[in-house]
Amino acid sequence: MKNTHLHHIIPKHMGGTDDPSNLVELTVEEHAEAHRKLYEEHGSAYDFVAWKALSGQITSDEARRLATIATWTGRNHTEEAKEKIRKARAEQKSSGWNWNKESRKRKSEAMLGTVLSESHKQKIGDALRGKETQESTCPHCGKIGKSNAMKRWHFDNCKRKAF
Repeated sequence: MKNTHLHHIIPKHMGGTDDPSNLVELTVEEHAEAHRKLYEEHGSAYDFVAWKALSGQITSDEARRLATIATWTGRNHTEEAKEKIRKARAEQKSSGWNWNKESRKRKSEAMLGTVLSESHKQKIGDALRGKETQESTCPHCGKIGKSNAMKRWHFDNCKRKAF
């Protein structure tokens, strides 16, 4: 059985939707070719990145980097906005604030809706330590992963799920 992808007939970056009438199932090779043709016709960096990634010419990390560049290329901040960004970055550096660690901590606490005490966190950690995590396989795409992540991104939510 060949691996297939869902392809947007009108790409989302050109105003297309996730409506089933705008989706077609293609093999990976067909999908790469569709993005190559779109790139040659319209010159969109998004289609260029999709074509190169799907055809195996670049890695997923390179594709992610190029897509980010494409997203921000051509956007111009006002001088006022640039100055605000500079000040915010300078404050972060001078305060010694660890952006990634602190923001992850705040996000996890916000998602829970409550701030957990250190003893409560310790109890949760002790309860989870040593437990084997169960792996499961998505019936739609065959991906194997840890059960919590799989429940979130696969099974009923899988991109490859038939309509």
